[in-house]
Amino acid sequence: MQMWSTEACAQGERFSYWREVLCEAFVSLDPVLRHGRAGPDFLGAVDSRPLSLSAQTRVFSRAQLIQRRWEEIRRNPVEFCFVNFQLEGSCVVRQDSQETLVSPGDFSVVDTTRPYFLDFRDDWRVLSFRIPREQLVSRLAAPRQATARCVSGRTGPGLVAARFARSLEQMDAGAGARVQDGLSAALNGIVATALGATLEAQERDRVPVRTAFRQAVETYIADHLAEPRLGPDLLASKFKVSRRTLYGLFEEEPLSVSGLIRELRLRRSAHDLRSPGHPGVLAVALRWGFNDASHFSRLFRQRFGISPRGFAARKPDDRADEGRNPADPRLD
Repeated sequence: MQMWSTEACAQGERFSYWREVLCEAFVSLDPVLRHGRAGPDFLGAVDSRPLSLSAQTRVFSRAQLIQRRWEEIRRNPVEFCFVNFQLEGSCVVRQDSQETLVSPGDFSVVDTTRPYFLDFRDDWRVLSFRIPREQLVSRLAAPRQATARCVSGRTGPGLVAARFARSLEQMDAGAGARVQDGLSAALNGIVATALGATLEAQERDRVPVRTAFRQAVETYIADHLAEPRLGPDLLASKFKVSRRTLYGLFEEEPLSVSGLIRELRLRRSAHDLRSPGHPGVLAVALRWGFNDASHFSRLFRQRFGISPRGFAARKPDDRADEGRNPADPRLD
């Protein structure tokens, strides 16, 4: 991993150093401060590591306009696409006579072979992937319409892409070439799906996109267990697929969609009931989306072989192995 930061620089030298960092970590760029000069609080930091032939980079800085004009393109005529996931702050992206506002949770794409402008209005943080241009463009049905376009990371394929991109931050630093190649190809396929992939690309990337889709649903479930309405209908609406497609994602998995929700809710409930000073069985059940106390007690007894009240009263040593489902260790 390569890391750069302006913190170690003298205040008067920070922005000139920042210009060098952007050109080294990305491509030839021309950053311009919104107020004309760098104040004493100017900061910028970049962490970058390879992902097969691509690169995965997290960048943070203050308000500024970052330009790649024909001047920078002639100086550094490389062919990449940057897929930028907005983590904090907002950015107005302009390329090919198109302009869009990208907010936290969303992403956009720019192509280094033509001028583009990234206008950050305030402090910002971005997760950026530098992808060899042909790897992404060859998958797109309308490449020129894909640039400077905001893709929502809140629903549908954009949500899948955003969650998959964030999961790559957890990639083992020692991951081998084959693993990196697979993850990189999966990212390209998922981003292309969100932007509009060709039929050929959809078929070629079907397996990795399907896997990423299922994983995105799983993590969404884990993050929203407390929502009483969480279920197949809500998930199908959130991810913009039919219930049939949603069910199909889990056909070869140990648990169905509803089974996964129930299992995770019961595990969270068991964890709370193990904790000293828990608020009571009914409060725990309501917290994790169970609206009927008797239904919760019946499911809990079926899963753990004991009532919730009895489970809470047992000594810690007697409960050490409760809540584990050997058939699906990913749920731990």
